[in-house]
Amino acid sequence: MEEMFDKLKEQAYKAKDGAVKLTKTVIGKTNNVVSQTKVKFAISETEDKIKEIYCEMGKSAYERYKSSGECCETVAEKCGKLDALMDELGELKEQLAELKETVQCPSCGAYNHTEDAYCSKCGEKLNNTEDDDDEQTVTITAKRPEIIED
Repeated sequence: MEEMFDKLKEQAYKAKDGAVKLTKTVIGKTNNVVSQTKVKFAISETEDKIKEIYCEMGKSAYERYKSSGECCETVAEKCGKLDALMDELGELKEQLAELKETVQCPSCGAYNHTEDAYCSKCGEKLNNTEDDDDEQTVTITAKRPEIIED
C-alpha cells in the first residue's frame, strides 16, 4: 500500500513540475506579446506625430508661399523634428522585429522570419549566418547482413 502512495506522490510531483514549466513558458510568451503590443503602440504614436508635423510643415510652407513666395524658417525647424521622429520610428520598428524574431531584407527592407533563407517580397538571399552554423552533416554507412548457416 505504501508503495502505491509513493508512486502516486512521485506522479503528483512530476505533474506539478510540468505545470510549473508550462506556466513559465506561458508567462514568457505573454510577456513577449505584451512587449510587442507596447512597441506597436509606440510606433503608432510616433507615426501620428510625424503626420501632425507633416501637416504643420505643409501648412506653414504653403501659407508662407502664398503670402511671399518663399519658404520660412519654421519649415527648417519642423524638418529637424521630423528627422528625429523618423530615427525614433526606425528604432521602434527594429525593436519590434527583434521581438517578433524577424530579420530585415538587405535589398528591399521587408521583414522576414529568421528561418527564411530568401526574402518573401523580393526573393533576395537573406543573411542568416546563424542557421548555417547549426547545420551538421551525418554520414550513415550500411553493412550487408551476415548470413549464418547452420
